[in-house]
Amino acid sequence: MALVDVGPNFPACLISSLIRDDPVLHYRVERRTDNAAPKNDSLREKDMKLTVRQLQVFDAVVTSGSVTGAATKLNISQSAASVALADLQVVMGRPLFAHARGKRLQITDEGRRVQPIIRSLLGELQELETADIDAPLSGQLIIGATTFIAETVLPRLCVEFMTLHPDVKVHVEAESVGDLFERLHRFELETALIENFPAVEGIELVKWRTDELILVVAPTHPLAVRSNLRMTDLIGMKWCLREAQSSVSARLRYMLHEEVGQLDACFSSTSNWALRHAVRAGGGIGCLSRALVQVDLEVGRLIELRVQGFSFTRALSLARPKEIWRSRLNRAFQGFLLERGQYRDTQPIA
Repeated sequence: MALVDVGPNFPACLISSLIRDDPVLHYRVERRTDNAAPKNDSLREKDMKLTVRQLQVFDAVVTSGSVTGAATKLNISQSAASVALADLQVVMGRPLFAHARGKRLQITDEGRRVQPIIRSLLGELQELETADIDAPLSGQLIIGATTFIAETVLPRLCVEFMTLHPDVKVHVEAESVGDLFERLHRFELETALIENFPAVEGIELVKWRTDELILVVAPTHPLAVRSNLRMTDLIGMKWCLREAQSSVSARLRYMLHEEVGQLDACFSSTSNWALRHAVRAGGGIGCLSRALVQVDLEVGRLIELRVQGFSFTRALSLARPKEIWRSRLNRAFQGFLLERGQYRDTQPIA
């Protein structure tokens, strides 16, 4: 049994959430009603100071959503993690997490305020332990990206970076924009690459490069042999498009609505690669990134439709949490990406 001796102003909701989050561990909570010295000197509010372990536990709880997950991540006992978190919240004088039954621990507004500060402190401490500005870059980079970027321009750039820095390993995780932003908010990721997206609180978006989308068809399509195409030539044609909720589909329909009308999407998919194969099989007109279909164009598997007045570009952005310290390795990789992003990528992707 762990003794948690708290002052008169310590929130009751924190005590109950601490106990609920750790059903294996039993607590005896003693609340003092005056300013008398605590009965047990193991947790004396007035003498307590912040410790690195407390900050590590806080950071791990934010990432994992539970004290149990934090203990596993830090390779410590659940009771040690619980006490460290309780100690930190006593020092802070307010709860950093709220508990809802059956759900992850929810970070409070105060916890969210100190989260980037704590993450930055831990990062700087870690770098101080291994500080050598002349040492070659080493370690593993974890990069988040949307599926399109992860399957097109990013792998070649990662290999180029690893060629420059042989001791670096890169792991790319492809996810939806929503999932990437959630992980950036929890600081699980320091870097994510996404297609254009509105501003999101707490996330810095830096324009990285421009992606061009073009209209393509199979060589057997009736428009494949025609030149000087106009928008009206697209009327009545079948299309292979992204799902209706896709920003690409929505923007394409908006661009063509006035002159072409409703687009007949005979094939739709959440996968750009599936669309590519459907168009190659003769399913209809596709609107795909030039980076995705460049090899198909060069070998004649697809034909680009050059339609007068059609131009479709979008920004690709580097997304990263605001106001946190970034590791030397991440700073170097982000600088490398931004440097390479100042020109359009035209190298073929098979």
